[in-house]
This record gives sequence, C-alpha cells and structure tokens, in this order.
Amino acid sequence: MNMDRKWMTLILLILGAMIASGCAISKEGMMAYNDAKDTFQRATAAGAKKCAPCQYGTAEAALALADEEVSERDEYSGDFAYAIKLVKEKSLEALKLTPCEKPPAPAPPTPATPAPPTPARPMPPTPPPPPTPTPTPPAPPKPVAPPVFDTIYFDPNKTNITPMAAKALDRNGMILKENPQIKVEIGGHTDTSGSEKVNQKLSEKRAQSAKKYLQDKFNISADRMTVKGYGSVKPIADNRTKEGRSKNRRVEFMVLP
Repeated sequence: MNMDRKWMTLILLILGAMIASGCAISKEGMMAYNDAKDTFQRATAAGAKKCAPCQYGTAEAALALADEEVSERDEYSGDFAYAIKLVKEKSLEALKLTPCEKPPAPAPPTPATPAPPTPARPMPPTPPPPPTPTPTPPAPPKPVAPPVFDTIYFDPNKTNITPMAAKALDRNGMILKENPQIKVEIGGHTDTSGSEKVNQKLSEKRAQSAKKYLQDKFNISADRMTVKGYGSVKPIADNRTKEGRSKNRRVEFMVLP
C-alpha cells in the first residue's frame, strides 16, 4: 500500500512539471518582447504619438496584445510573435518621422549704426543695408502610410465570428480606436460554392458580422464603417482547391480617403 502511494506521488509531480514547462514563454521570446517594448518607449519619448500617429497607434495596439499574451504566458498562439514584430516595426517607422517641429529661423542681422560725422572731414555716403535673405520654404510633410488591417476568415456557409477571427478583429478594433480619423470599408467575400445570389447575401452578412463585433466591443461609430458584399467575384486564390476556397471566404478592411 505504501509503495502504491509513492508511485502516485511521483506521477503527480511529473505531470505538474510537464504542465508548468508548457506554459512558460521562452527566453528568446521574452528578449524579443523587451527589445520591442524598449523601441516603443523610445518612440514615445521622441514624440512619435504627435509626429506619426498612425504608426504609433498601431505599435501601441500591438504592444497591448503582446502584454496580454505575456500575462497569459502563451507564446505559441501565433499572436505573440506577430505582435512584438509589429511593435518594433511600427515604432522604428515612427522614430524616422520624429521630430516633426523645426526650430525657429534665426532673425536677420541688424544693420550697423553709422558712426557720427567727424567735424574735420565730411562723411562718405552711408551704404545701403544688405538685402534681407529670403527664408527657405518649409519642406512638404511626408505622407503617412495607412495602418495595416487584418483579414477575417470564415467557415463554409457561415457568418459567425470564430475565436481566431475575434483575435484579428480585436487588433483591427484597437487600430480604429487609436485612430478616430480613419474610416474603412468592410468588404465581405465568398468562394464559388453555391449560387451567386446566395453568395451575395452571404458576403453581406459576413461584413455585417464584423461591423457589429467592432461596434459592440470597441464602440466604433457606425458612420466610420461602410459595409459592402462582393459575393464570389473577387477571389484571391484558386477556388478549385480547398486551401484556395478557405482564403476566399473572408472579410477585408480598406481605408477610405
């Protein structure tokens, strides 16, 4: 009886060690996370939030996602590596656009006051003051690249938001939250299975599902999101293969001018 208890205790210890080792983030993952976070903090200190709001907002949203993955100790969901890569990439882009305020131009030199006339000899005529230099016109502002939104994918003949689609929508929602000036078109698409009439309605419902998710969770205003269904007329992959059809069942975000 004592031997059976010893074996049970040993098995429980082994299982506990296996579970604990599977939940930890690797040393390389944490080094990459800390490096990306340091880059973001440098961008913040340099004033990137004002000079490069789109890049800074995307990096801040991605850092929030990475922080959530660290708190959940989940490196292998696919989101952790993507998030820290996006944090560092967008922070570096923002740093290139800072500072955005130029120092004031120096004041033109004051002409020297002519010396008083000497009583013994007449003064020569005073030379005209030097011409005031024409200030150089400021350089035109650099165009700011629009943020990159994730594509949302759906199961065959479905319009509901899957857990994987929800994570992608969360990233898009954070970008819209941090950039209130951006308006988007939410375009729904299908594969070629079924009739075109059915596919048209299905694509519209998929786009509406994505819009409703963003309204409910992130309180994004409806007038910032235009919904459009394209049916199966704009495939991005071969509909003759299973993999191609899965890529065509999607919702895409496009920034409107």
